[in-house]
Amino acid sequence: MTCEEFRIHLGAYVDRELGLEPTLAALGHVAECAGCQDLAERERQFRRLLRRQPQESPPLDFRARIGRRVRRSAQVAALRRWLVAPGLAAVAAGLLAAVVLSGGRQSPPLLNQLVETHIAYAQIEQPAEFASTDRLEVKEWLWQRARLRVTVADYSPSGIRLVGARIAVANERKAAYLLYEKGYTLLSVFMVPASGLDTELTGARVSYRGQDYLTREWKGYRTVTWTDRGAVFGLVSMLDYEALLECADRLRLERASQAWL
Repeated sequence: MTCEEFRIHLGAYVDRELGLEPTLAALGHVAECAGCQDLAERERQFRRLLRRQPQESPPLDFRARIGRRVRRSAQVAALRRWLVAPGLAAVAAGLLAAVVLSGGRQSPPLLNQLVETHIAYAQIEQPAEFASTDRLEVKEWLWQRARLRVTVADYSPSGIRLVGARIAVANERKAAYLLYEKGYTLLSVFMVPASGLDTELTGARVSYRGQDYLTREWKGYRTVTWTDRGAVFGLVSMLDYEALLECADRLRLERASQAWL
């Protein structure tokens, strides 16, 4: 078994769901490959972390969330009636961005905008503009729609499911917005082009596996942000910081491995 084959079967190997022959091949490989042995152990640790996260059961504020969704659905329905008139589509899109991101005030700091966007779309039954669990489809859609090159990290072996993507607006610039779910917990991953923008980030500096990240809580949500080669990355969720830092590290490593970067 090669390293590439082992990574393909990593989830099943850690879950002990491989057949006898593949299991023996995987055991033989990790006995000789320190890198894959470390990868398997990190996967086990990550899954132990995720088991401590919110499970797939309705949260305590379920009734309140349903009420907010009903109100949000009514607002979306009203907006859709507006969109029937083609000439008003651009105006409506601008108004929606203004309401969601700034609440009618002057544009807030970048991190606040990302959290506000996460909160707004967490209330919608189908938050993804382009719904897909296929990473390549999501990557291609973002490129075709907004000419945004992104890395779509694969968290599925650890129980985090890709939902899809949106085109967000941050600092008056198009940004890629990837949506994942862990049970009923939404994980938002943002990539904002940093060129020419005020992208000053604030938070507590944390070093995780040799990389510096900024962590901050705002409006009850945890965030992890960092900059990398002309882009700002932000993760927003109610998952704990250790899980978010692991997700950030995976995204950073996958991005570094992309040939076009």
